[in-house]
Amino acid sequence: MKIMQIGWADVCGYGDWLTPEAALKFAQGGYTYVEFQGEVVKSELSFSDDGTPMVGLGKDVA
Repeated sequence: MKIMQIGWADVCGYGDWLTPEAALKFAQGGYTYVEFQGEVVKSELSFSDDGTPMVGLGKDVA
């Protein structure tokens, strides 16, 4: 379990996706979870049609 610490600047719109920049860091770093405001959240890495990484934030795990 590799955890990436994020802040508000790393979260898009409604708070359920990382920004493109943060998603790229997540993908390159091999992360599987993010820590946001003291909560560890399972995150899923996917890719758009053009290959851009997209990271959706899942449910709290801790």
